[in-house]
Amino acid sequence: MERDYSEYQPTTYDRYLQYRSNRNGVRLDYFVNKVYFHPERKNFTVSVDPHKENDSMQDEIDEYERDVARREGKSLSVSPSQDDPEDTQNHAELTADRREQFSEMQKRYQLVSSPFLEIDGITRNNLDAETINVLSGAYIRMNYGEGILDFVYADFVTPLRQNMMLLESLQYLAESEKEKSQSNTEDWPEPKTIQKIYNETQAIVEDFYAYESTFILLHDVAYASLYSAVCPPLFENGYWGDLKRLEWYGNYLLTLQNEYLEMLEFCYDEDFWPEVLGALYPSERLYLYRKSKGLPLYFDRKEEFLLNKSIMGGDKMPYGLKSEEFRQMLNRVVNPLSDAEKEFAKKYHIPGPKVSLRTNTFLSVGYEANTISDMLELEFTKMLEQGIRFRKCKRCGKYFIMKGNYDTTYCDRIAKGEIRTCQELAAIDNYKAKVADNEALAVYSKYYKRYSARLKVRQIKDEDFKKWRYQAIIKRDECTDGKITLQELIGWMEAAFPNRKPQRKEE
Repeated sequence: MERDYSEYQPTTYDRYLQYRSNRNGVRLDYFVNKVYFHPERKNFTVSVDPHKENDSMQDEIDEYERDVARREGKSLSVSPSQDDPEDTQNHAELTADRREQFSEMQKRYQLVSSPFLEIDGITRNNLDAETINVLSGAYIRMNYGEGILDFVYADFVTPLRQNMMLLESLQYLAESEKEKSQSNTEDWPEPKTIQKIYNETQAIVEDFYAYESTFILLHDVAYASLYSAVCPPLFENGYWGDLKRLEWYGNYLLTLQNEYLEMLEFCYDEDFWPEVLGALYPSERLYLYRKSKGLPLYFDRKEEFLLNKSIMGGDKMPYGLKSEEFRQMLNRVVNPLSDAEKEFAKKYHIPGPKVSLRTNTFLSVGYEANTISDMLELEFTKMLEQGIRFRKCKRCGKYFIMKGNYDTTYCDRIAKGEIRTCQELAAIDNYKAKVADNEALAVYSKYYKRYSARLKVRQIKDEDFKKWRYQAIIKRDECTDGKITLQELIGWMEAAFPNRKPQRKEE
């Protein structure tokens, strides 16, 4: 029996998923990324999908163009290319942009490897090529929690507004041209809502073209955070205009930001309902958070179990080897195969038997994460497994990762408009407060500055100043402990290097 959902009332979870799933011509899961966690090092590696670039897609593109030509009854011919000065200029500008973007990604994130990284002075690929996303094919390493913090504090609003203004201007110009040209709207057909697909290659290549045009539009938004860059969206043809799709995608980003900031507060903030939540583990607090939102208490994670001779999941077998052991394995002499090995390889059709039989096979467990939501949820749940702690900085108000047993209430970021980290600024503030509250310390600081100035102009010898400083610290502490009075301290300080009276000239 066919079901009619026209009167169906969506559940809370249905509405939750609507803002995190492909919708209205926006695909969120175009890239297929792999994530590998290293619990002993408290970090993880993101392997970014390498297959969404022109060089990787070239065979499919060639086949697609031949297929289109056959269907249209045309011959696919290649005319000799001529350099167009305008095209050359555009290419140079794009190349400069790519280099700048890649340089910025290198500064912000730990790129373990990339098609565009130089190795021994040789670049594996070339940023002069038609690169779409400079992080395609990269391996990026992060500590637990860094990806989430990078995302929740990213500025998406500024590039989103700029893109919205641009699209609104383009839409206005298009509508003006339409009105000026003629009133006959047949020359301005609406986008097709149904596209006929003939084969898999066509679907792959047309998705690729849609992604390429989307990334050109959204690259400033994408590069605002790591996860938005490695999980870029695809705006499908035949749906809303770009302006509405951009608005929907912007809401998706901001919804996720708000959700994970709320989760950090609910699960980790020591000042959030401490009388109720203070004694609970973050996982217990997450349980209450999900219950309060009407969300499931389970998380789906797509795990990949991989057997490979080059990818290691650790430094102990069966996961991997330490660096020295791995080098020894690569450099060891491979003796001829024994009769038993030859017979075994022949019987079981083992290709390249020397490599297959004589080198270690490593086990690694990874996860597939195709959307920003996947990445955030995966990292957050892994943090709970590893007992990672967050705290809100008492100075800038942003969350930071607690490292080991080091207990601090200030982060090591440099806040906007500052040149020092919050930790450094807090230390300066604490010292000033300590000086203000401690009269003995204020006296010591006053005379230290006075005698340092004399030292610079050589009115005081260096060895005399060092001796005085040692004794002054002892006197300062004695005054603080009440062993001598403040006036006695001042008197001692004055007598250390008395002012010299100028000699009178003889008449």
